[in-house]
Amino acid sequence: MRIIGVTTPVAPPSVRFTVAHGEHPRDQLLGLGYIPLRPLSTVLVDGEIVFTYLVRKAGERPQARRRRPNVVFDEAGPDEVPVTKQRVGAYAVVLSERGLLGTVNSSLTAVPGTWALPGGGVDPGESPAQAVVREVFEESGQRITIDRVLTLDSDHWVGRSNSGVLEDYHALRVVYGATCEAPSEPVVHDLGGSTERAGWVPWQSWRRLHWTISSRNLLARYVGQMALDQSLK
Repeated sequence: MRIIGVTTPVAPPSVRFTVAHGEHPRDQLLGLGYIPLRPLSTVLVDGEIVFTYLVRKAGERPQARRRRPNVVFDEAGPDEVPVTKQRVGAYAVVLSERGLLGTVNSSLTAVPGTWALPGGGVDPGESPAQAVVREVFEESGQRITIDRVLTLDSDHWVGRSNSGVLEDYHALRVVYGATCEAPSEPVVHDLGGSTERAGWVPWQSWRRLHWTISSRNLLARYVGQMALDQSLK
């Protein structure tokens, strides 16, 4: 994934770089002397995902905070070397007249029974926007309209995959705000996958459910303002 920073939406790039493994893009921007203000777009260019931030030049170059990976599962054995893996996913905070759309993780995941935002991995040749529309339909049967890019989230850990392989794993998540104009009873089409079921939740009471850490953090930041924006339309 490539990051571009512009000082106005129509200005040429002031900074550009490829996301380093394990690094948060915002920290890389700070380390290069730019403060990220808000995301502008995410597009696919020649097979590469390009995420553009509106930025401003920092008065003095701030020291970026280096994030250490969180060991989630097992430590490496004496002769074991973690496999390095970076994965880009696309997720959405989806609102409708029926509430907030959530999915429940299946027993195939490390956190079965927890609620999460709908979404998943971006396939080769697919843009994040295309991926999130596809994933939401596969996981819930809902057709959505993307309103805007909310953020680029980043997590880094060392742990075992479902197959038992120890991975040095870097998850990059493009997160969108979206609406569903014709909400229906959710149906999981991607059977036997990571989603057990999906459902509409009253957005005012989403905190009563057990969400994954990343989903909970994203909802705390965005769902209230999104609901307010929709009520004003």
